[in-house]
Amino acid sequence: MSSSPTPATRRQKIAVATSTIGVLGGVTVGSWLMIDGTIDIAIVGGGSIPAGEDCPSRILSPVVPERVPVQVLNATNEPGLAGDVAEDLTDRDFRVEAVDNDYFADTGFEAIIRAGERGLRQAYTVQHHIPGALVDVDDRDDFTVDVVLGSEFAGLQDVEEIEMEPGRLDCAGSGR
Repeated sequence: MSSSPTPATRRQKIAVATSTIGVLGGVTVGSWLMIDGTIDIAIVGGGSIPAGEDCPSRILSPVVPERVPVQVLNATNEPGLAGDVAEDLTDRDFRVEAVDNDYFADTGFEAIIRAGERGLRQAYTVQHHIPGALVDVDDRDDFTVDVVLGSEFAGLQDVEEIEMEPGRLDCAGSGR
């Protein structure tokens, strides 16, 4: 008996190895194209900038920052941005609960504030501190607010310029 593989077995091994390398290469190239924005992540169900058509129109009263649990998320390539903004929000007495990264194919926005129906007043309060932020109402059932920072983020509003009066959410991102 010979221990050398038959030609058919050798061809099968080469085919499996070539296919595996091809699939891994395709996944790697596809991932990089999504990261740099060439392929829109919405194709695979990822993040996108929210539309303003479902924006609640009722008048909301702001709450004190101590009652606003916030998660600050960085969607840019700028390292440490979420941590810096979290520190600034903490200095303003917001309850920062998490700092992390988020992924959006298009980061050409200032900030997105995500909140559920129960957290609309909290989102309204945060929106006064972030000029040009969009509000995205999701289906969470708590008071937490996510702040997703985009590449156009220029910093928080000066505290002296903030007027905390009842008003409406700005889901179009036109600023305050």
